[in-house]
Amino acid sequence: MLDLRTANKDDAGNPILAPGFENTGGHHPLWHGHLYTVTAGATNIFDELVTTEKLLRGGWFTLMDGNAVVGDYIEESVVDKDDVLGYFSAYGYTVGVDVLELKKYVKTEYVHPKSEGIRQEFQANSVFAVVAGLYTRTIYESTGGVNLQIAVTPFGYE
Repeated sequence: MLDLRTANKDDAGNPILAPGFENTGGHHPLWHGHLYTVTAGATNIFDELVTTEKLLRGGWFTLMDGNAVVGDYIEESVVDKDDVLGYFSAYGYTVGVDVLELKKYVKTEYVHPKSEGIRQEFQANSVFAVVAGLYTRTIYESTGGVNLQIAVTPFGYE
C-alpha cells in the first residue's frame, strides 16, 4: 500500500501520483468507421442507429479525397429521432418529423482542405453514455463545388 507521507514528492512537498486507468464499467473499446459521400454546396446529415448502450469518448474523421475547401466544417452529436427517451410530447415534437438533439460534442470543426488522408481527432478526457435507439449524427457543411468522401469513426466502449 502506498504511504502518502513517504511517497515521492515535488518541490512543494506534494505527492507525485500517476493517473490510473478509467473504469469503463465492463464495456470494451470499439471503433466503427463509416464512409460517407458529401454532396457539394449543401448541409449533409448522416445518422447511425445506436443498437447497444455505448460510452462515447470522441472519434476522428479523415478526408478521403482532395475536394474539401476552406469553409467546410463537420459537427458530431447524439440525437433522438424516435422518442426513445420520451421527451417529444414535452416539446410538441412528432416522431418521423422532428429530431431532438441531446448532445453536440463537436461543433463547427473546420476541415483543413489539404489534410487528405490525415486523421483529425476529437477526444475527451471522459465518456458519456448513449442508450440503444438513439442516433449518432454527423453533419458536414460543404461550401465547395465538388462532391467529396469522408470517413468518420466514433470511438467509444460497448
